[in-house]
Amino acid sequence: MILGSYNAACLVTLAGFLAAVGAITLSSVGEIELALVGLMLAGLADLFDGVVARNLERSPYEKEYGVQLDTVVDVVAFVVTPFVIALNAGLRSPAGLLAMAVFVVGGAVRLAHFNTLSAQGADQSTHHRGLPVTYAALIFPILFLLRDIIPVTSFRIVLGTAFPIVGALFVMDRPIRKPRGVFYRLFPVLGVLLIAYWTWRAFVA
Repeated sequence: MILGSYNAACLVTLAGFLAAVGAITLSSVGEIELALVGLMLAGLADLFDGVVARNLERSPYEKEYGVQLDTVVDVVAFVVTPFVIALNAGLRSPAGLLAMAVFVVGGAVRLAHFNTLSAQGADQSTHHRGLPVTYAALIFPILFLLRDIIPVTSFRIVLGTAFPIVGALFVMDRPIRKPRGVFYRLFPVLGVLLIAYWTWRAFVA
């Protein structure tokens, strides 16, 4: 007698949500490396919740609820979380904040567009339109590798430049094929390697 649906796919989605909230919290206390780990864990959860869902027998309500829940979590995990991590990593100049504003608006617009297409029953089985927000879970942990290679000022310029570019890619109306086969395996492997690296940096380096 409670609201919502709690099948296995929704639980994976909610696990990603908790990882994102953890990432926001960790970045707020200066644990940027662990925050990046949380962001990537949220990305892995988003990658696999659809796989789990496709292997379940779900009612029409559960299917629509899953779409709505996924979008709510995506806003937090892949739009708000990268913004907060970058903010707590020092990207606080007016230009940097403006760049991140482009990113968060692009993410919100994209997700609203995605939900509209889903409500209209559009076929989105083989291609995305524009860059999925989930890709932020790989793009920014990779960009943060530069933080210890180049000067701090240069890193913030690179990071600040990346935000509006990614935000524009979110809303660019171009087909992007969904990962299949080897690419579907490559992304999790890359994610696990990055998680291992940033965990090592947090506790060992």
